[in-house]
This record gives sequence, structure tokens and C-alpha cells, in this order.
Amino acid sequence: MNITKTFAYNKVTNFKSNSSKQTASQTQAGLKKLKSIDEYLELTGKLKISQVNFFSSKSIAIPESKLDNIINNQSVQYVLKPQEAYKQLDDGNKKALIHLVKAAKAFDTVFLKQDCSCNIEARKQLQQAAEKGDTHAQKALVLFDIFKGIEGNDGLSDKPVRLFKNKKLAPGKNVYPEDLSKQELIDYLKNNIEQASAILGNNTVVKRNGKKLEAIPYNVEYAAEYNKAAKELLLAAKETTHKGFADYLKMQAQALVSDDPEFSYKADQMWANLKDSPLEFTIGRESYADGLSGAVVADKELAQKLKENNIVAKAKDFVGVRVGIVDLPASEKLAEYEGFLKDLSLLMPMNERYKQSIDMTNPGEKIPQTLADVDLIYLSGDYASCRPGITLAQNLPNDDKFSVMLNSGRRNVFHKQVRRTEDPERRKKILNALVEIDQHKWYNKEADHWFTIGHELSHSLGPMSTLEGNDKKASLGQGMGDIIEENKADIGSLVATNYLQNIDKYTEEQANQIYLTWAVRQLPLSKPDLTQAHRFREVMQLNYFIERGAINFKENGKLSIDPKKFPQVANDMLKDIIQVQLDGDAKKAKAFVEKYGKWTPALEYASNTLKGLSPKPYKIIVAPLAG
Repeated sequence: MNITKTFAYNKVTNFKSNSSKQTASQTQAGLKKLKSIDEYLELTGKLKISQVNFFSSKSIAIPESKLDNIINNQSVQYVLKPQEAYKQLDDGNKKALIHLVKAAKAFDTVFLKQDCSCNIEARKQLQQAAEKGDTHAQKALVLFDIFKGIEGNDGLSDKPVRLFKNKKLAPGKNVYPEDLSKQELIDYLKNNIEQASAILGNNTVVKRNGKKLEAIPYNVEYAAEYNKAAKELLLAAKETTHKGFADYLKMQAQALVSDDPEFSYKADQMWANLKDSPLEFTIGRESYADGLSGAVVADKELAQKLKENNIVAKAKDFVGVRVGIVDLPASEKLAEYEGFLKDLSLLMPMNERYKQSIDMTNPGEKIPQTLADVDLIYLSGDYASCRPGITLAQNLPNDDKFSVMLNSGRRNVFHKQVRRTEDPERRKKILNALVEIDQHKWYNKEADHWFTIGHELSHSLGPMSTLEGNDKKASLGQGMGDIIEENKADIGSLVATNYLQNIDKYTEEQANQIYLTWAVRQLPLSKPDLTQAHRFREVMQLNYFIERGAINFKENGKLSIDPKKFPQVANDMLKDIIQVQLDGDAKKAKAFVEKYGKWTPALEYASNTLKGLSPKPYKIIVAPLAG
């Protein structure tokens, strides 16, 4: 099949690139000096930005004493050093890893450019000051590396943490002109509807060209970085001893440098269907950071024009890269869940009204879905931008990618080090402070992993688009689409839990552990805003389950669950969520999100209690095997 003929625009696959750096010389007494600051970020290419002097004695917005507290008391390290897994690799795959990491690092600059026009210059000036011994700059550089940019969230408040005074991220980041307003973009698209497909494509950077807007494909805008990554992928393909993985790397390299979307389609297809590769390399593309595309599509007049012209608006992809070693025995155990997907698809409310990515009319057809448990070696770009979280697992490609549209496969990757990093003492304090003592027995760290499996699989379930065929996330307006989709995945996992209990995959005790552990993890550290999709959906879910009696939690009280009510309440909420996705109505989505996203006295009590238990919301990624 010629994908070029099937899809009109999207000539370039945008691949979420990486920007991952490790903080070097951190000591318990505080960060005194950073060694070889330049070594973990290659500043390739030239970015046309105004040469603003970001660094001066007064330019850093966060006092040095507060940065000290962040680094020494509010941070947790994720050490990506799977020595045993690495030792088991043969020499060819060890050599391939070196090139895969280099390929990942080549994307660092891409994400920095996508995020903000000033990121590269700001980082450069911080590095220069840090090398001269400025301790304030050294510590600010650590936070820059945590956020992978000039701004992030700490999870302790609903306001962003900004490194520099008078500098903040734009809603469209730097994939749109940073001075472009929502209304200006709406008006421009209404008057230039022939450009809308390109401007609202998920893999184009939009720039000003006089009074016009111009959409530039990612592989043109980031040609230097993409070419360098492609070269390293070809070198890795020569070294790996796994033919299927080598073939994928070669196709992925071709996709990076080609205008033909068929190469990116084939690369996604090959990656999604890798079964026994000892290595993992993912160029991920997700759209949580785009705060502008959904906002403009919410305009009814523009939405009607897009519909009349058969244009599907998509949120911009931001690039991130994952490099890891696949735990093959653990992955084989995960593969059992593939066999449940058909039945789970039939449990989705109103499933007869829409197409699902794994929906099959032929019962004998193989489900194109793989699951891999991975020891991480390196994370970069969007994957490493801890603002404040770090991803636990992923189900990719997303619904707007060709391989999913054509039912060619999805891949679920689980991060072993991330799920195993926890402070058991703090968790015990949380249970004592906020959970009824007779239900402590149901809290189980492993149950969180079981739940996450269901969450990721549920991204493959439910409608792929609105009933009218539009992008289900972009159609729901700024931030709403991401909140609703993550909401669906969470509640879909609870529905799956009940099904898996009914077929004796889980015992009643295990199901109760999943329910209680999930409920505890919904308790908010701070009041989230609409840009924090994962955090906002947690508030919605708590309120929904509390309202219907499946969770009991009141101000100055302790949380408890009624496991018998969970299946019905989960089904009810899942039906509500899917109806919102099918309608594709931004106004209805906003009403649903606001109804259940209310900040209550009970949530405020939980937040204040959690803040008093020494939280560590800042995540420092250390990757010693990445060189």
C-alpha cells in the first residue's frame, strides 16, 4: 500500500526527540562544582534567537538557598544502571548501545528548540558561568537539566517554576511563533484555510514569514539533528546481532531523512512488532506540551471550516528518546495480556459505534500489540523533561499515527527502574496519615504495576476519533483532550481489573490491592491546573468515586474503599468519558472536566497532609552507562 497516496499531508514523521543530560558531581553537602558540563549536551546546529543575556547576578529567579533545598532535600535520583542486564549482552549489542545513545543525544537539541527559543542560549550561559565557579549558576543548571528547559512544575503548587525572571514558556512552546496568540491563529486559519492542514499537522514547526505563517516539516527544521541520529542508527544496525532490530533501525534511519511518510509508517510498524529484540530504541512522539492547537480548534467557526475541507487538526508532537535493554523473560510474562485485549475491547461502552485500534471482526486475526519490560539506559528530550514526573510506561504510537490508523501495531514499554524507585518510609507515613488502618493490607507496590499494564493497554481501547472522524484530543480543546484520554486509560484499567478477576487471572485480594493502591496514588500533592493532564484526571477520578460511594474520604478523615462498588462506578465513568470523546465537543468536555475537577476541602486536607511528609517531587536522572 502506498501510504503517500493514502494520506495527503504529514510528509514527515515527527519523532519525539530526546534531551537527556545527567547532573555530574552532586554531593550530600551540596553542589559545589560540576565536572565536564559540556560533555553531556552537544549543541549542534545554529538557532536564530535574539542574543539575550540571561545570566547575570540577578537573572536567576530562584534564590541559591532554595536551589540548595531542591537538590539536597526535594529531589530523588533515578539511576539507570542495569549492570546485570548489560553484562548479559553480547559484544555486538554492547557496541550497538553506544551508537543508540549517541543517536538519542543527537535529539537533545531538537527538544530544547521545540520547547523554547531561548533554551540553548540560556543553557550555554549557565554553563559558562558554572565553569567559572559560580555556585548559583551550577545549581540552576541542575534544575535546567531536570526540566530540560527554563520552566517546569514542582508538583507542590499549581504555578510553574521558572528559572529566569521575565521569561516563560508560550502556550504553543516554540513549535508556533512564541508571540502568536490564540485569536491571531484562529483568524489566520479562517482566512487561509488551505494552509490549515500543514499548520495544524503534528509534525510541523510554524514560523512567521512576513505577514504569513509557514509550516516547516520537522525533518527540514531539524535536519542536522535528524541526519546525525540517522547515521548513528545505521552504525548501531551494523553492530547488533538481532536481525529484526537491525532492520528496524535501518528503516528508522531512512524515515528520519526522507520526505516519504511510508518510511515512518514502516518504521513504526517494525518497532511495534519487535518480539525478542534484546535492545529497545524508541523515538516517541506525544503532544501533551502543545497548549495552542487544541485551543484554536475549539473555535466553532474554525472547526466547521476544517470539517468542510476535510482537514483533521492534530496537536504538535514533542520528541523524546528511550534506550534500554529488554528483559526478555519478564516480557514473555507480560505477553499473556495480549490475549485479553479482544475481550476487553468488547467491554468498552458503546463499542458498536466506533473503531478501536485493536477491534477485529475476524476472531482468528492476531492482535498487533506487544509488551516489553525494559531496563533503561538513557532517556532524553520529552521523556527526560521531569516537570515534575517521569513516565512509568507508554503505549505507542498514538492514534493519529499511520501504523495505528492502518492497524499495523502498537508497543507497550514498561520502565523497570522507574516503578522500583520508591521511598518505603514515606509511603508508610502516607498510609498511617491518610488511609484506614484495616485497609493498609491492600496497599501493594506490585499492584501499581498491574494497574499500569491495564492503563497502557486501555490506550488501545475506546474510540480512535470523534464520531465525525476528527482528532479526539485536538477537538476537545486546550488540555481537555489529554485529560480525557488519560482519564479513559485509568478507568479502563479498573474495568479490566474486574474482568481479569472474573476469569481468575487476579484473585479477589489482588483486585482489592489494585483498587486501594490506585486510590491512594490519586491523592493530590497540590491543586493541579488544566495543563497537568495526569494530575487533573486524578482529582476528577477521586471526586467521581467519592460521589458514588466507591471511595470514602472526607476532610480530616482517612481514605477507605468499597471494592464491591468499584466495577459499576468504573463502568459508569468510562461510559461518560467515551461519550465525551465521541461527541468531540470542546464545551461539553470542559463542563465534564470542571464538574469532577473541583478542588474540595477533603482534597485540600490530603494535599496539606502530603506536603507535610517530606515530598521529593524533583526527579534527577543519572545514566552512568550512557557515557
